[in-house]
Amino acid sequence: MTSSLNKNLKDDLLDVCMRIVDSHDTHMVAACLYGAQAYGYSKEKANVDALLVLRTFHSGLASYQKPLGDIKALILTVDSRAFEKDVKQGWLGEFVADKILIPYEPLFNKDYLWRQEVLLKRRIIWELLENIVLGFPESSHELIVKPEYFLYETIMQRSKLFPPVTFRFLNMLRNETREKNVNQMMRGFSKALEELSEEKWISLSDEHVTITRKYIHAVRSKRIRVPSFIRSVQRAAFLHVFSVLPKMMSPLRREEEIFLKTHREFRNEDLTFQLEDPKKYLFMPTPLGPVPLSDETTIEEFVRKNVPSGEMANIQISEMGGVLNAAYLLSFRRNHEENKIVVKKFKDWLGFKWFPLALWALGTKSFAVLGQSRLEREYALSQFLYSQGWPVPRILYISLKERLIFKEYVEGENLSKIIQRLLTSKEMMKEEIALIRTVGRRIAEAHRLGVALGDCKPENVIVTCDGAPYFVDLEQASRDGNQAWDIAEFLYYSGHYVSPIAPADAAVLIAKEFIEGYLEAEGKKETVKKAGSARYTKVFSIFTPLHVIVAISNLCKKMSTK
Repeated sequence: MTSSLNKNLKDDLLDVCMRIVDSHDTHMVAACLYGAQAYGYSKEKANVDALLVLRTFHSGLASYQKPLGDIKALILTVDSRAFEKDVKQGWLGEFVADKILIPYEPLFNKDYLWRQEVLLKRRIIWELLENIVLGFPESSHELIVKPEYFLYETIMQRSKLFPPVTFRFLNMLRNETREKNVNQMMRGFSKALEELSEEKWISLSDEHVTITRKYIHAVRSKRIRVPSFIRSVQRAAFLHVFSVLPKMMSPLRREEEIFLKTHREFRNEDLTFQLEDPKKYLFMPTPLGPVPLSDETTIEEFVRKNVPSGEMANIQISEMGGVLNAAYLLSFRRNHEENKIVVKKFKDWLGFKWFPLALWALGTKSFAVLGQSRLEREYALSQFLYSQGWPVPRILYISLKERLIFKEYVEGENLSKIIQRLLTSKEMMKEEIALIRTVGRRIAEAHRLGVALGDCKPENVIVTCDGAPYFVDLEQASRDGNQAWDIAEFLYYSGHYVSPIAPADAAVLIAKEFIEGYLEAEGKKETVKKAGSARYTKVFSIFTPLHVIVAISNLCKKMSTK
């Protein structure tokens, strides 16, 4: 971007920089113009800001105010080693490195500044990708990231950490200069993304970024990880130290004055709300198209978007029950056909309702508690298993801010009712017994794909009219989770339908069919053996008759040794 500073003034500014260099008996590494002059909205007679990088500058960091004709130049001077450490590690709270994050105009050694800009933006991208993987541990495989996300998330984070800098961002993103400034800032991000793509940390196609398994594995396998919020606090601390130095803060005060001249009715509490929402550039793919994480679609809005206005009168919304979540059945006619969609709203599990569940599985199984975490699991694992041909309802749409998932309705009978019939009937029906074996095979297939279902009690399985079992609740599912819990929960939970005075024979037959199906599909014997251990039997002894638990536990141990 060409600044509003004429060539003569630039030459004079460079001469001033050289006098500073000479006074310290050192060498100039690089120099650039930043601030309002570089961003394209400063008046011609306004003061200018420059960054001067010196070799072996013993003061480390200093600020000089020098006359420049009719105006003044504020020159931020830094030792090259300190500058490069700030670029690579945020050593100075990125107070200096930020000058090449935003638009600047090189005055000396353009190539050096470009290399440092790309290094800075590569580190920023790496850290933001790490935040995504840690914040969305299951769906980070699925997320689509537009390159602009890295720019706007960086701006948002810095504004929240150090509010005075927000005026600078708001000024450079004003309508008349926004496009040029964004394009210039994105050049460094684009180059850094290309490098990361060449190294297989990300996939880059059609101007979209997806995170590779190589990167996700690298993040998860770190033994010692400095949480991103700690790094942010460290940077914020540095910035607030600098804020007490009047010369260092004067460019930001000028930015505030420029902004307030054009926004006279502005209120300070609305500062960050004026910035672009970075979540607009993070997407979750669905059959109805990619959905940004900023989406706030409600049930009613979903209906208006997807049901023709002339057929709105046929819509019915009914509750499907649920203690820890709210679930609704959305019924409507479209093109003279009956359509049904399940809408699930994920609440945070807080308070008394959640406590008995946590107490019940204490020491054996941990549960995802926060609504967003459970929604993310259901979305990600449903997407993955559906893509592998595994029987799970298809996710149709997702509204992260409203914590809603819209998914296919599966018509059929709950497996728990079928098991109750098997336990009480005098004759075992071959088709229904075969169904239990199929369920065992399906769970083994999920385990082979590296997925633990987390909550696969019979109540969460729907059997369609053609005898196919569908698993309809994956909000506790996870990759590399506790697979023995899946087996234990299905078997012992099935056994709780047995009367305390009835023999365990029927429950053992059901368990035998399930385990045989599981092992036929290459489920691990060791996993079956674990399900028979005291670690799991103690959890279900609260509501399953003891003689049934002992019989199923013995069967698990016996069949795992064959």
